[in-house]
Amino acid sequence: MRELYFTLPYRKTKKTVRLEYGQVKKKFLVRTYDGQVNGKITSEESPKEEVFDSEKEMLERVHEIKKGLMESRWVIQDKDSISQPSFLKTEIIDGAISFEFTVDVDPSKLDQKTSKIAQDFVEKLDEEIETGVSKEIENKRN
Repeated sequence: MRELYFTLPYRKTKKTVRLEYGQVKKKFLVRTYDGQVNGKITSEESPKEEVFDSEKEMLERVHEIKKGLMESRWVIQDKDSISQPSFLKTEIIDGAISFEFTVDVDPSKLDQKTSKIAQDFVEKLDEEIETGVSKEIENKRN
């Protein structure tokens, strides 16, 4: 069975739809699971099943569902990349505004992003140092 995962982004509770489709014995089956991700809790309802006599009919139905979800601004994703969206919390304490930003991120993806940001920072810093040194040398010559 093959699977497609869809999420509806930009919500406190992230809605999910999982399509599972393929051949089971001599019939072709499409299962649709509606679910949600709320914090670290993931839940799915019982699947809705549709049975088809041919693979072509099944694939047409999968295409219809996929097209409908995409038109409704659902996003197709890997199941492993589905996480809770980030949130910004603001408070006023003793007349000062404080911000708290929380996000649930895959640690390996965070490490990759951190490494890329650090590498970009070092490259930009090197460029600025070279430019500054070049300008200083040019100023001393004049």
